[in-house]
Amino acid sequence: MPVERADEHPTFELGGNTITSLAAPSRGADEAALYRVEVPPGGGLPAHRHDHLDVFTVAAGGGTFHIDDESFELAAGDSAVVPIGAVHHLEAGHEGATIVVTMLAGTKLVRTDDGSEVVPPWVS
Repeated sequence: MPVERADEHPTFELGGNTITSLAAPSRGADEAALYRVEVPPGGGLPAHRHDHLDVFTVAAGGGTFHIDDESFELAAGDSAVVPIGAVHHLEAGHEGATIVVTMLAGTKLVRTDDGSEVVPPWVS
């Protein structure tokens, strides 16, 4: 179906963060995935990398974004493009952070803490 209502989007939890899948291949977006991640104040995303490009925009709040050895302060409206294979993570500020992310369908998430490699359900 070309339209998916807000109350139909599946949600997932990852390390205290809420991920809402807005579009995914399993629901008709054959080539792309689009999702929202809500990171609580002081929380963060675990360090990880992907086998494809990762693009996101901060929709609300902000924090410190790390790509390999560089760090950037990001606020609402800022966007970041993460190169393929770059290790990255986000540390939310005192307001938390909401980011909207897009990537190719089937993109793998590779965690640096345990080396696990998976295609998450929000991109499959």
